[in-house]
Amino acid sequence: MGALVLLSGFTKKDNVNLIKRMKEIFLDRKYTLSYIPSMTDKKLESFKKAKIQLREYGNFEFKYFDIDDFCSIDTIDEIFKSDVIYLSGGNAYYFLNNLKKRYFITRLRRYVQNGGCIIGLCAGAIMMAKDISAAQFGSEDIVGLSNLSSLALVDFNFMPHWNMCSKYLDDLKKYSNNTGNVVYTCNDGDGIVVINNELQFYGDINMIKEGEIEQV
Repeated sequence: MGALVLLSGFTKKDNVNLIKRMKEIFLDRKYTLSYIPSMTDKKLESFKKAKIQLREYGNFEFKYFDIDDFCSIDTIDEIFKSDVIYLSGGNAYYFLNNLKKRYFITRLRRYVQNGGCIIGLCAGAIMMAKDISAAQFGSEDIVGLSNLSSLALVDFNFMPHWNMCSKYLDDLKKYSNNTGNVVYTCNDGDGIVVINNELQFYGDINMIKEGEIEQV
């Protein structure tokens, strides 16, 4: 099984231990990275910013694939031949809807099972849970998505931008108590790395479980 990296958001001072760990994983050779935006980015502004940040994390060769636009079979096959797939930030509901429309859910699961690595930022990290129901705290369902099931690559929910979204603490406590789901909160600049089902925490990460919160 490949590595999973869940990031909240890039900052000018990302966690030094997170950067060090990422370099241990992605600096030994050139890694092809397929960047998938949550929605069309005509000016490629987010892509350009992500490339600058990710060059501090590893040795990547970047390719941009807009699944919000038309994707040929050959293009999609090229995505899944890459070493790393990057799922961008954005609206979680819109992104999940795009992944489902392109029949990416099963293929992304198989990709990881076969050793592929996924880096998810914000909404891209939220996609890795069994469903995106926790995205209701901070994201709006702009597509009317009825089925919130997602990649199911991790057994927890991810709450990014905690440095700005801690106002949802009481709501998330109730959510965790009512659903039985575990939620990890993450500040921008911090992250979680998952390798062989082992969780590695970098930064000020909190766990919300059964209505209680504690630092991990």
